[in-house]
Amino acid sequence: MPLTPEAQLAYLGFQLIAPDPALCSYVREYWYLRRDSPLRAYHEEYMHPRGRFGMVFNFGDKLHLDAQAIDDPTFLDGVNTVSRRMGFLGNVDLMGVSFHEGGAYPFLGVPLTELRDEITLLEVLDRPGLLRLHARLYEADSFPTRVSLLEEWLLNRLNLGKERDALIPVSLRVLREGEGNLPISELARKLAISQRQLERLYQSQVGMSPKQYSRLLRVETARLTLKQKMGQSTTGLAAELGFYDQAHFIREFSTVIGMTPYAYLKRNRQRL
Repeated sequence: MPLTPEAQLAYLGFQLIAPDPALCSYVREYWYLRRDSPLRAYHEEYMHPRGRFGMVFNFGDKLHLDAQAIDDPTFLDGVNTVSRRMGFLGNVDLMGVSFHEGGAYPFLGVPLTELRDEITLLEVLDRPGLLRLHARLYEADSFPTRVSLLEEWLLNRLNLGKERDALIPVSLRVLREGEGNLPISELARKLAISQRQLERLYQSQVGMSPKQYSRLLRVETARLTLKQKMGQSTTGLAAELGFYDQAHFIREFSTVIGMTPYAYLKRNRQRL
């Protein structure tokens, strides 16, 4: 059986908490990583793209993203179009908020396409205010207390921020139900909106085009299918997963995940 995220990240003290009902249409979850003892050897974990934005608050030693140190204590997990590697060493103590697809726009209040694949957050929002929030979170004595403080800040941002277009959650649900295989022209027709208008709306409030999001959906379905079928060959999965052929499957998977389907299977087998 494939490892669950909880089991895979157990050595980092991984925890999850669900959001308050007032925020659950925007926020997917809060997560926490904290070790009682320092991590003596450098470890990396892949962050696979799912079309979601997140915010991270680091209270421990410096983290690394794609082998580059992150200096800011608070940074953005920008909606990514390719997998990234988060590196850990020393004291591990951090938390984050993971927004639903399209859920971050009311809180960030800027066109999200400008933040795609970015981590800069202090320069986008109120830098002094974010640093004060980080200090309050750092001083809190438990993860639930930190979540309460973060939710207070998020609710205040929601009251001040921009409204999300009602078509965003509806259209995202339609694409997810079709596992990314619905033509964008058909999606626009269903929503009674021009394809060009839909593209602009997605770039602004989701951070990528509907076509890019659909590709992430197809690759994510493929990745999860591979995890469930680790004892099987990748040959023959292309047609089952809606790809044109095996070459197309390998190319799309490698572009997003950063390794071939076979390499991904091999890596996961080694972690069992």
